[in-house]
Amino acid sequence: MIDNFLVEFKPWSCEFEVVHKDWLFSLMHFKGKPKYKTPVLISYAYINRPFIMDLYDEVSVVRKLINAGLDVWMIDWGYPKRSDKFFKIKDYIDYIDFCVDFIKSQKGVSHITLHGYCLGATLSIIYSSLNPEKIKNLVLQAAPVNFHTENTITLWAMHIDPVKISRALGNMPGELLNIAFLLVEPVKLGLKYLNIIDNVENKKLIKDFFYMDHWIFDSPAVPGYVYEEQISNWYHKNEIIRGEYKLNGKKVDLNNITMPVLAIVAEKDNLTPPETTLPFFEKIPSKDKKLLISDKGHVGLTVSRSSHKKIWPQAVDWIVKRS
Repeated sequence: MIDNFLVEFKPWSCEFEVVHKDWLFSLMHFKGKPKYKTPVLISYAYINRPFIMDLYDEVSVVRKLINAGLDVWMIDWGYPKRSDKFFKIKDYIDYIDFCVDFIKSQKGVSHITLHGYCLGATLSIIYSSLNPEKIKNLVLQAAPVNFHTENTITLWAMHIDPVKISRALGNMPGELLNIAFLLVEPVKLGLKYLNIIDNVENKKLIKDFFYMDHWIFDSPAVPGYVYEEQISNWYHKNEIIRGEYKLNGKKVDLNNITMPVLAIVAEKDNLTPPETTLPFFEKIPSKDKKLLISDKGHVGLTVSRSSHKKIWPQAVDWIVKRS
């Protein structure tokens, strides 16, 4: 029985090279044999680690993209330290722009596919609105754009003073954010651990549990000023969906989202439920847009075996046909 708990944790099932590093941020390029011209750049959320997209081989979104003949790149937002508290959303958008230009130069193309997940999707929408000529396709996974919803995280965020937090703590600690996420469904959290006790002979379940728990508790801090802007401008004022959000004096206009858009949402997502994405999906003028709906939650959308059978073959096929 004890042997069942001896899980060797090795995320990143796909081989990659870090091709650029700029202080906190870095750009990764996955090795493969691309058959299609248009590269795919993945922007994951800055509040968790991006290896959830390549957790292990059986549930690796990255592996599916590579096996389909796509050229896959990914941004790693790193682990902010106290000295990084003055980073702003602008710095994240600027690094996306650097990565897009770097990939275009390396591959000799004029535009790329940008794939954003969670808050990485929010960044991708902002970037694509400001630089539509550089984005051929936009893939959005559990994308929070409309922040005025009735889910627990949003209701809590509406009563937070982010300035007090950043002034007191410097950054928003990843551990504190993680506690908030876990307490959204405390009963479900307890049942998860009881389920492990009841299924100690199930090696597949034990492997899933340890891989997921390692990822859950590997939580970077959010730079103080980024957290202030995220809570004040996105949650409190809901500026993005209202067309009021500005970056460097430029308005983020969703009417610029005219490129093909694939939106993937999860019905049981308690962090970014479908209503955070659907108003955006209905509002954008793109004439080539598709909505995929999973019956899983925020993370299950990426790592559940059923999503890899039902959702990801459709998503990958959509990307391939436009690459």
